[in-house]
Amino acid sequence: MTTQRAIPLRILLVDDDEHDQLTFRQAFHTSGIPCNILNCTSSAAALEILGFEPLPCDVVVIHHHLPGICGLELCRMLIGRDVKIPLVILTDHGSEDVAADALQAGAYEYVIKDRDNNYLAIVPALISKVVHKYAERLLRKQIEEDLRESRKRLAQIVEGFAVATFVIDARHTITHWNRACANITGVSAEEMIGTRHHWRAFYSTERPVMADLIVDGISEEFLIRNYARECRRSTIIEGAYEAEDYFPHFGSGGKWLFFTAAPIRDRDGKIIGAIETLQDITERKQAEQALRESEHRYYELSITDALTGLYNSRHFHSQLQIEMERAERYRHPLSLLLLDVDDFKRFNDAYGHLEGDRVLAGLAQVIRESIRHTDSAYRYGGEEFVAILPETDGEEALRVAERLRLAFAKTVFIPVAEKQVSMTVSIGISCLRPEDDAKGFIHRADNCTYSAKRQGKNRVVYEELPNTATS
Repeated sequence: MTTQRAIPLRILLVDDDEHDQLTFRQAFHTSGIPCNILNCTSSAAALEILGFEPLPCDVVVIHHHLPGICGLELCRMLIGRDVKIPLVILTDHGSEDVAADALQAGAYEYVIKDRDNNYLAIVPALISKVVHKYAERLLRKQIEEDLRESRKRLAQIVEGFAVATFVIDARHTITHWNRACANITGVSAEEMIGTRHHWRAFYSTERPVMADLIVDGISEEFLIRNYARECRRSTIIEGAYEAEDYFPHFGSGGKWLFFTAAPIRDRDGKIIGAIETLQDITERKQAEQALRESEHRYYELSITDALTGLYNSRHFHSQLQIEMERAERYRHPLSLLLLDVDDFKRFNDAYGHLEGDRVLAGLAQVIRESIRHTDSAYRYGGEEFVAILPETDGEEALRVAERLRLAFAKTVFIPVAEKQVSMTVSIGISCLRPEDDAKGFIHRADNCTYSAKRQGKNRVVYEELPNTATS
């Protein structure tokens, strides 16, 4: 038994940096994806290589910064020459503007190069997928053009199409239901052709599919309302629409489908049927969801203090500004607690930083348990913490702070065997005033905390009510 060897990708890499050329080759070698990489160092050289037929490569990977003609301009020139090959831009810039420029210049995809070269881990698979998807897109476009030119070839084209496809006539009767469509829906052509039951493949109750709406000449507004999930006009086929939807009964766990429905017209332009294609985009949707979750995790990590699990000071300053603006807009109260662990340096010197970290983590836990779900807490720096209390006046803030102070004083730490230690915290409170900026708001709470320290520690001080210091 012999195994068929994969045809190597033919890649033209346009990059004047020898180190980047080497790491690019190493990335493909590591990935195991077979390829032949042809290097050139300028746009002029690339234009010369791509000026001959047949093209010597399957994909062109272009660095954004090139001597002479830049990468984006090279893309424009190749598109202008109708060179039918996918273009991938490598850029050191991650801005949306650069991405938009790359796509407008004709790039099929772009990759952002990071300083640690982590992008190299995804480049081989991405480029392989670009070549595959680009070939599919060209094939689909060619088939769609053939459909408009001659209905006589429709049966052969549809049945041989790798993309799931079905066709209905002007009476909404199914005329074609290819093997790919049978595979993706689980319903055979024998069950469908000659009937008007195509809805059964997609829905539990009778309702029109997009091809039906195209045949009926339904308005764009109705189409968008019927397919709320990203329904839009096709940029390729006149009068066609595209949409995405989830079908829970497909497969073992449901599938996401991307479908395009286009009208079939006679010589006079009258709609005599519709063709609809279906593509399984479940993996893409799952990848997008995973990316969103990953981005959320990274965002949470970026605003979270690793030791305490509370938000960090950078996030505090941004959130404080938001809460101040909201309080001022609606004229609602806003209070701020600033906490400082008493005698923390002495504890650290006596028992070490590891035990000191446990004290900070313990206070963070007490803060979480003492504030409300509408409040937010932050590690401000060192042994200092802050809590933002929206919709909270001074008296209510005082109750929250006192509850927190007492709870922490009852917390027992065991820095060494058989030795129990209790710690205390001094808390300052400030309430937002009309003339406050963020700096002044924080400064007044900080002054109250220092006042609590001077008055003997383990107490709450609120400057608006001078006699409310408690211990």
